[in-house]
Amino acid sequence: MSDDLNCTCYRLRKADRLLSRIYDSALAGTGVSIVQFAVLAELERAGARGITALAETLGTDRTTMTRTLERMAGLGWVKVEETEDARLHRHQVTDAGHAVFVEAWRGWRRAETAIAKSMGGERLALLWELLGEAEQAARNASIQPAGSATGPAN
Repeated sequence: MSDDLNCTCYRLRKADRLLSRIYDSALAGTGVSIVQFAVLAELERAGARGITALAETLGTDRTTMTRTLERMAGLGWVKVEETEDARLHRHQVTDAGHAVFVEAWRGWRRAETAIAKSMGGERLALLWELLGEAEQAARNASIQPAGSATGPAN
């Protein structure tokens, strides 16, 4: 029997922390965090993107994405692409960002391979399917704030 709390959020966060350590270790020599890697990967995949689109795709909020992009711009990995609408800022990978992404990709690939080897391909595919379902369930869930009239009585 597991001593883990029977809470979906707790279990996902625990798995996230353990997996993040593996990826952070694999990326350590590159200076790229797993969050920065995800941003670079998305920009490499989709091209220049705005903050809102990046935040939605990567499952974070605009404020966090803004801070991440500012740090990455300071490192010279991304730059703002000018648009006709001055309110719309699109970020793109620089040559330096591409170079660090290619280097980080090697470490990321090692981490991906280790997880796939440990779990097995079929189980990993099932995990991805279940995580997709969990993401959709979270999007569909409607919860009243704590202390609302529909919450449990104290």
